[in-house]
Amino acid sequence: MTEHDITRTPPAQLRRARIRFLIVSIIVPLVLVAIGLVVLWSWMPQLPDPVVTHWGESGPDGFGPPAAYVWILLGVGLVLPAFMAVVTLAGVGAHWGATARFMGAMAAGMSAFALVLTLGSVGPQRGLSDASAVGDVWWVVALGFAVLVVAGAAAWFAQPAVTAAPERALEPTHRVDVAEGERVVWVGTTTMPRTPLIVMGAALVLVTALTFALALSGGSAAWISAGIMLIILVALPATAAFRVRITPEGFAARSLLGVPRTNIPLAEIESARAVEISPFGEFGGWGWRISLDGRTGIVMHQGPAIEIVRPGKRTFVVTIDGAEQAAALLQAYVDAAASRRTTGDAS
Repeated sequence: MTEHDITRTPPAQLRRARIRFLIVSIIVPLVLVAIGLVVLWSWMPQLPDPVVTHWGESGPDGFGPPAAYVWILLGVGLVLPAFMAVVTLAGVGAHWGATARFMGAMAAGMSAFALVLTLGSVGPQRGLSDASAVGDVWWVVALGFAVLVVAGAAAWFAQPAVTAAPERALEPTHRVDVAEGERVVWVGTTTMPRTPLIVMGAALVLVTALTFALALSGGSAAWISAGIMLIILVALPATAAFRVRITPEGFAARSLLGVPRTNIPLAEIESARAVEISPFGEFGGWGWRISLDGRTGIVMHQGPAIEIVRPGKRTFVVTIDGAEQAAALLQAYVDAAASRRTTGDAS
């Protein structure tokens, strides 16, 4: 059975992974942005003022000073990758894995994308007296995404594939024995941390106020704002908390809204245990997640989680207080079902 316990990556591997990560997420963007700034600086005397900064369906429809491209290059090519690197280092900590490797690859890819997009947009405007005469640059966007993929893939393979050494699972706080014919049910609730809830609540209030303001002013954008408000209004109860049940029939979890939900029959469960989960380190975030190693589940906070192994299907996890007791009860039902099958086969 595959081990997924939260562990600290061996120091030597962690050091090597962090060095490569810093190279692809910080050093590479610094070099690419430096190259872009030198080229932009050399092109400045040849550029019209203003330059085209945005293209619509009918051609150029946004203009600005040539220095705008300097800020675009710095923001997308350097600040964004640096932010991704800081968030990754803080969120993953010593629990290094595929998520950190992916974030490093994305940081390098975004920097390369910014370089191509910036130089590809500015280059055709050199020597023009009127920037609006420049043609379409759809090919620049396509080339930028292609470079993003290639640079990201190169950065991915430039980093080592680090796997933390597994430790033992969490021990049940007490032994669970279910007598024949006895029905024991475990029920618990797992909720999202306070900070994300506050952010989502604040976003709902702001979007609601904006919707009413746009509606009163007769702005057509009120429909867009109303759509965003509706999405947040549905997402809040659908992701804020989940009710978890362990019964003789198996495992069930559903949100306060009723959807999303999942039911795993006892017959589909090979084993259950309690483990420690690092949301960002293992799943890249919080909520209903799919990890890069194939697991899926409800990841609301760091700490104990029920891990359910299913033959031929994805391993499912749900972080919840009391995971040790819940997993022990579910495993007791699995063992009891296996014992009944063995007895039936023997007879």
